[in-house]
Amino acid sequence: MKEFKFVIDGHSYTTSVNEIDNNVAEVTVNGTVFRVNIEKEEKAETVQIRRPQTTATAKPAAAKGTQTIVSPLPGSIMKVLVSVGQKVSVGDVLLSLESMKMENQVKAEQAGTVKAIFVEAGKNVMQDDKLLELELEGVAEAPKAEPAKTVAKPQPVAEPAPQPKPQVAPAGGTKVVSPLPGSVIKVLVAEGQAVKRGDTLLTLESMKMENAIKAEQDGIVKQIAVQAGQNVMQDDLLVVLG
Repeated sequence: MKEFKFVIDGHSYTTSVNEIDNNVAEVTVNGTVFRVNIEKEEKAETVQIRRPQTTATAKPAAAKGTQTIVSPLPGSIMKVLVSVGQKVSVGDVLLSLESMKMENQVKAEQAGTVKAIFVEAGKNVMQDDKLLELELEGVAEAPKAEPAKTVAKPQPVAEPAPQPKPQVAPAGGTKVVSPLPGSVIKVLVAEGQAVKRGDTLLTLESMKMENAIKAEQDGIVKQIAVQAGQNVMQDDLLVVLG
């Protein structure tokens, strides 16, 4: 109930209004109750129709993911060839790793930016130790995805087709054999060529890495037992030095 006080022509009135029921209200004026009919104005309802927004929105760009690169073998870091913040392309050499007397080049399998480096030259690492982390370009990152590895687990290498190659080193020669199964990428020396210790004799692809096979001593190339594109098994003869 609402109560009002007002003065009309010098006379004071106290008025209260009771609840309204079906447009009828009880109005009390100075103690006298009146029933009052109230006329309501019918107001046209204004209906607002909202048109659906047709503003085109750009498709969200693919989220960038990260890739953790780990060591495929135990060994020692020879050289780190990139720095944090550097952009790399597919095939760029990230670092070199010495393992089993071989220089192994760890390469980028996807384009991206170097986000973190976990090793330095001279540091020894074990298999699956973290080497680097890349922020990939335009690759959607799946939640709770396992870190990607740049090097696949060793797969059985198919037996090469029989090729004529002598396996016996000439008398007094030093045999250079393959430390791992793989495929010969390039032979960098010729028979009769003089080489020094540390010179690269050939390159061998194994476990998706390019490995440089180097001379361990000075000498003359007396025999080359392989050629580019040839598959080899572990301990197969590669080169004979005299």
